[in-house]
Amino acid sequence: MEYYELYEVLKDHFDSREGVVEIEELNLTIESFPFESKVCNLLYGSENLDCLQHQQPLQINEKGYLFYNHPSVDTKDFDIECNKKFEYHILKRADIEEAKGCIIFFHGLNEKKWDKYLPWAYELAQRTHKAVILFPIAFHMDRADPVWSDRHHMMEVVHSRKKRHPENTNYSYVNAAISSRLEAHPQRIFWSGLQTYSDIIEVVKDIKNGKLTNISKEADLDLFGYSIGSFLSMLIKMADPHQYFTHSKVLCFCGGMTIDRMFPISKYIMDTQATVTMQSVFTELLSSDFAIDPRLKHYQNDDQHPHESWFKKMLRYNYFQKEREDRMREIQSHIKAYVLEKDTVAPPIEALNTLTGGYRDIDVEIEIKDFPYEYSHMVPFPLTHKHKREVTESFHQFVQSASDFYTQ
Repeated sequence: MEYYELYEVLKDHFDSREGVVEIEELNLTIESFPFESKVCNLLYGSENLDCLQHQQPLQINEKGYLFYNHPSVDTKDFDIECNKKFEYHILKRADIEEAKGCIIFFHGLNEKKWDKYLPWAYELAQRTHKAVILFPIAFHMDRADPVWSDRHHMMEVVHSRKKRHPENTNYSYVNAAISSRLEAHPQRIFWSGLQTYSDIIEVVKDIKNGKLTNISKEADLDLFGYSIGSFLSMLIKMADPHQYFTHSKVLCFCGGMTIDRMFPISKYIMDTQATVTMQSVFTELLSSDFAIDPRLKHYQNDDQHPHESWFKKMLRYNYFQKEREDRMREIQSHIKAYVLEKDTVAPPIEALNTLTGGYRDIDVEIEIKDFPYEYSHMVPFPLTHKHKREVTESFHQFVQSASDFYTQ
């Protein structure tokens, strides 16, 4: 079966799913699980923003938020209900009743649908015999406000952004919402990441308590991250909350670098103005020790929040390099990056810089590929018939390399 054919079969079943889906010809089950986030009070708009762990009152600086007079993008984070209650999905071989391992799978930035990831998750499940958990990052996939995908509403936002920033480029209705929201407050990257990080801890607790009957309570836990999902996967591995991820392997596909060494300017990801603003604010935060954002400063305090503060160490390459690289050495045998030569969003050289260190003295495996067809960061495996064999072969090389890493 060619890659595009596998994609179509999986997409059709996923889109029409009700309850547990079993695809006999693919030896696959897809099961969806309802989830309610327990940490929504972290988010802008909550009436209780204090740090409960330290009983410390914390306030949001309202001046730190830009408003556009567009309700669709000005909505306070706490008020977005679909980000609180949503579903995640587990793909597993049908011939395995209880998986002995699982791979927690994170997608890229500004994603609204799981479609393109279904073949990746399918092959990982088949080859590793592990369950693959497709978990949505906060404000993405089903956790994204549906209006952010509404062309009519988003074109109004695009016109507003063009008027506000005449020099702006790479704007589109696809990236209008995320560009506006991250320009308004780039620190949303941290708060949404922290919410997702906390949600995943709850999923792991459910596994260990036997609440997910298709995954063993003693299952090995691994992580897969694509693009910004690699950033989140690395933070989880470095922080290792409750020592749940001490032995976890992390595969970074088209990622693995610090935030400043990723270049997400694209009509599908973020426009130029939002990207420049985000990088500028992160630089100012780091150089001022978070003086402009006391609440974030508290969560980036190494003594009070040793897990959460790994975020600041992965923001800019030249900041906290020693601390970051020391930690990389400790976990080097558990990390692998699979990166693409012509990827301009996540350049392979930056994965090398971050994961193997400035002096290339960290033994993290970086596999650099250049597929024999036209591809991009957003579409590594195009659904074109013209190069169907080359795409299928490249895809199989990728999933076999990843599977070998997880099972060796």
